[in-house]
Parts: sequence; structure tokens; C-alpha cells
Amino acid sequence: MSTDDTDSTSFYPNTLIVKDISTFIDNSEFEKALNYLTSLTEQQIYDNTWDLCTYLFYLLEKPSEKLCNEYEIYSQDALAYVAQHGNSREMLIIMLEQCDKFISDNSFLFHIKLFSFIIKRLPLKPSLITSLRDIFSLLQCHLTTHELPTIDNDFAGNDLLIFNHDHRVIHLHKLTQSYIDFFCDLRDYFSARTSVDIYPILTKSLISLLQGPLSSLSYEPINSQESLSFTSIRPLLDCFFTLNPNPISLIDNKEQHSVLIYLLLTKNDYFSRLPGVYSRAFYLFLSIPFIQQLSSDRERVMLTEKACVLVSNVCSHLTPYKEFDQTLLDNDQIHLLIDTLKMLMVQSPARQYSPLTIGAYRSLFRAFNPLGRCNFLRQQLAKTSYKEDSYRTFLCTLVKDEFLYDYQKLSSEIYKGNTLFQLLDHLTYLPNGVESDLLEIYDCLCSTLNLIRFIGLIDKRNINRTLFWTERLKISNEKFIKPLRKSIDLARAHYKLEIKNRLNGNNQQQQQQQADSEILVDDKPLSMPSQEEQLETLHKSVTKFDILDCILSSLSDTFNGEF
Repeated sequence: MSTDDTDSTSFYPNTLIVKDISTFIDNSEFEKALNYLTSLTEQQIYDNTWDLCTYLFYLLEKPSEKLCNEYEIYSQDALAYVAQHGNSREMLIIMLEQCDKFISDNSFLFHIKLFSFIIKRLPLKPSLITSLRDIFSLLQCHLTTHELPTIDNDFAGNDLLIFNHDHRVIHLHKLTQSYIDFFCDLRDYFSARTSVDIYPILTKSLISLLQGPLSSLSYEPINSQESLSFTSIRPLLDCFFTLNPNPISLIDNKEQHSVLIYLLLTKNDYFSRLPGVYSRAFYLFLSIPFIQQLSSDRERVMLTEKACVLVSNVCSHLTPYKEFDQTLLDNDQIHLLIDTLKMLMVQSPARQYSPLTIGAYRSLFRAFNPLGRCNFLRQQLAKTSYKEDSYRTFLCTLVKDEFLYDYQKLSSEIYKGNTLFQLLDHLTYLPNGVESDLLEIYDCLCSTLNLIRFIGLIDKRNINRTLFWTERLKISNEKFIKPLRKSIDLARAHYKLEIKNRLNGNNQQQQQQQADSEILVDDKPLSMPSQEEQLETLHKSVTKFDILDCILSSLSDTFNGEF
């Protein structure tokens, strides 16, 4: 690469000091140039800071034909000296204008070093806060531009070792660690200088760093392994607590603080440092909007995982059976949390975290008193569409558990009479009567039939504490069991006829219709199931109808043939 000073990027010194240094540099006398600079008085350096910095930053980027760029080495030493003895305000202005020159990590690390010198020499005035804000924004901008390995929905423990040793991850880890060291240095330096409080701007910048580049790295440990970036997050959080012993007081729902809340409430080392004045319910309501934030971005799997872990932790701390009563169900925030939990359980791409979300849902549910849990179930069953079969099946399981708990404890005896019958009304529902699509509601149907049989087995006719035998049996038979039997017969006959037609080769017209209405994905026709696969699906459907018949037969035996 050429080092000719006559090209378009040449620098023309306009002060005597810079001309003298330039002469030494042109003659490759770098040591003499540095000795000349250090021999100047502080006043001379102060008066010529602007021209010196302009020239030295130009020299910093000057290419060299040698393997070791002597221009870069000299300019770094000289700039560090000027930063410690020159006009810090002028040098800061020039450096902030160098934002487009952040093209290398070495430049980033060197700028941190210079900023550290300059900040400590700036006057302790309110304008210092503005300068710090500009510096932090500039440095963080460089961190956020780095591309990281993609983590998809199938990310697992085996990938973590590869991820941790990816050069891009190590790269960002190194830069982030330098950034945090810079913060800690400023914190320690200004801790004894109280005329200007820089802690708020330091705190805000740390939160921004967590929510920005590190949010892509600080995912949950998998198989007891931890991401490499968390070794950077630990000193960051330690620094954070020294700035404010009660970080909860800084939380604002209007700001993006979700990753900070996640770290504070899920990492025991930091959760134990929080003040003991907050209740478990407070932490739950504090985290609800942030759980919503984390789970709303379905494309960023790691954030969804954070939502699962956060909601699991805050719910697990709730006191079972007495934390809340039924009045809390009038709170919109609770319903927002329940809906988010439902989404994470049923639709979340983070499959390995489904046990956490199910456990969180159960913990939240158990935190209500008995009447609150009953109203909880009634509200959820009433608002849930029959098309959400898996969720309705889960609710049916909760009804069964609550019925057994209430029946055995003899404490509240809520699940009897009209209260129990109202819950069953929501479950024993055929959306389109005998023409209902039984496969669409199959799982909930099986659970509901087993629940009714369970009630009959637990609460015998001669006991009848639930009043099911005397007040509900005939109604259930007329409005649910008989229509269901007829619906099963119709559905089975329809599917058997379809199987017969396909076996007899009478599906030519259907095949032609499929060919006429093929589905395209990325301009390519979507492959349709083969004839054998379609027949297998039809046979499985008939088997499901047979299973429903078997359950109905067992149900009839339990209730002495009255079903």
C-alpha cells in the first residue's frame, strides 16, 4: 500500500509544532517525534490540542507497507499523551466526530482508553453528564453492529459448546468486557467526587447494554452449561448493584427493562440481594409487562425462553392456596399473564421449556384460595374456544384435580351442586350438535368423559355429596351422552364409507380436484400425502371413534347403565 503524502488523503500541518512532528514522521524518525512531543510544556500541548489531535488521528489511519504499522503505534502513544496533558474538551469533540472511524476492535479498545483519560480531566459540571451520554452511545453502537451466530428453534445443549467457541461470540465477549471495565473504572473514580452524580447515567447505560447486544447472548443454561457471555454479565450486574443497591426502584414499565428484570428475578445470587420489603405478589405484577415483552417476539427464541424462565420463577415463589382470593380475577394484568402462559404452553417454539410454563401455570393457579381457583376455572372455560382443544384438556385436568382435593379435604365442598354443574356445562359441549367435528375436540372429549366417570367412582350413589346422581345424571345423558353417541355413529359411518371408496378406486375425481387446487410454497407445489398415508389417517380416525365408544361403555358401567 502506498504511503505517498501527496494523495487526496494527505494532511497539511498548519502550526509549527505539528509541522515539526510531521517532519520527523516523514523521515521515519518516530522516536524523535515522540520525544519532541513529550518535551513540550503542558501549555503548548493545551494550546495546540485541536491541531495535534487532527493530525494524530489522520496518522492513526495511515497505511504502511511494513507488517508493523509504525504510524499507528506512534499516533496511539502520542494521542494517549495528549489526552493526559492537552485540552480535554477539544479532544473529546474531535473523538466524537470519529464515530465513522470505528472499523476495528483495536480502534474501539483504544478509544475506550482515551475516553478514560479525558473524562477524568473534564470539569465537574452538569455538562459532564451530556459528554458521558455521547461517549456511551458511541461505544455501544459499535457493540450492536456485530453479527452473531443464529439460534433457531432447535437450538440444544450440543450446540452450546460450538456457540461459545464461535469467533463472533468470543469477539463480542472481549469487547463487552472492556466496556464493563471502563464503567467500573469510572464508578470507582467518581465515587469520591460528589459534586456531579454520574451514577444515574451509568445505570441507564448499563441497562441499555443489557437490553441491547447482550440480550442476544444471555440465554438460559442448557444441560447445566452456561453461555460464555454470562461471564461478562456477572461483573456488569455487580457493578449495577454498587451503583444502586435497590435496582427495582429504577424499573419503568415504559422502558425496555425486560432483560434486567429477567436477570434480577431468575438469578439467585442477585435475587437474594434485593431488599426484603417487596412481597411475592409485587414481583409477580412487576414482571407481567416484561414477560409480555419477552414473549411477544416469536422470532427471537432466546427471548421466548427468558419469558418461560421468568414466569416460572416468579410464580414458584407464590404461597400455595392463600396468596390470592377471587377478587384478583377482576385484575386485567392477571388475565394478561394467564393468556401469555397459555400462549407459551400451547404455541411456544421453546419446546424444552414447556414443563416450566406448565409448572408456572399450576403455581399461579394454586396461589388462589379454593373459591378463587373455582372461579379461575369457570372464567377460563367460559372464554376458551372449543377449537383450543389442548388448552381445554389441560383445564379439564385441573378441574379433576380440584374436585379430588376438595372432596378429600372436606374443607370447602365447593365442587358440588350448581358450582360443579356449571363447570361441566362448559366441558360437555358439542359445538355443532351431532354434526360436530369430534376429531377437533377429541382430547377434551376423552378427558371430560373420564372426569364424569371419575366423579361417579369417587362419589358413589349411596353417598352423592356432589348431587350428581340425583340432579345431573339424566340431564347429562339427554344433552350430552346421547347426542355424542349419535355423533360417533355418524362420524364412524362417514369415515368407513370414505375408506371403502378409496379402496375401490373411486377417488379419481378427488385426486383431480387436488391437482386443480394445489398449494404452492416458494413457487413449488406442496407435496400431498400419498394414498397409503391418507388411508392410514382415515383408519386412525375410526380407531379414535372406537376409543370414545370404549370410554362411554366404561362410563355406562360406572353409572349402572344409566348412561
